[in-house]
Amino acid sequence: MPVYDKVLSDDEIVAALSWIKSQWPLEVRRRHDVINSQYRKSLNR
Repeated sequence: MPVYDKVLSDDEIVAALSWIKSQWPLEVRRRHDVINSQYRKSLNR
């Protein structure tokens, strides 16, 4: 969102999202990792 431009660096955003994900239950994190992996593979086609 443009209003937040330059409020956080990319590294700070990644850190915040990583912390949020670390709070998820293990099974949810695993499913999310599978979805991300499938998405990455779809980009390489």
